[in-house]
Amino acid sequence: MLLYGPPGTGKTHLARAIAASTGSSVLIVNGPELSSAYHGETEAGLRRVFAEARAKSPCIIVLDEVDALCPRRGDGSGGEVEKRVVATLLTEMDGVESEEISRVVVVATTNRPNAIDPALRRPGRFDREIEIGD
Repeated sequence: MLLYGPPGTGKTHLARAIAASTGSSVLIVNGPELSSAYHGETEAGLRRVFAEARAKSPCIIVLDEVDALCPRRGDGSGGEVEKRVVATLLTEMDGVESEEISRVVVVATTNRPNAIDPALRRPGRFDREIEIGD
């Protein structure tokens, strides 16, 4: 699920409330905090988050400010690091769908839905999008 809208409208609060209301384990990940300047660290961090979520299943992962973590690929502004991070997140999200035993849901928030890679908005990934207005 992708929650999007202007800053200050409660997207992160709503994502946390959704997670808390299910009685599931919750992992809160702030996109910019997960980013690392060291080669492979951001991707490894994402893999650790998903591994922890599988271990705590049922679990909801809240990816706050996902646009900072996974910008559009191919816009020229991003480099190889961004491409690898997006690819890692896509792989992990696809892996969640393929594991019948694991019950992991990803809820992401962003102020700029068009800034995230379009592959993340395809069915099976962030296929539910909810606009949170003023």
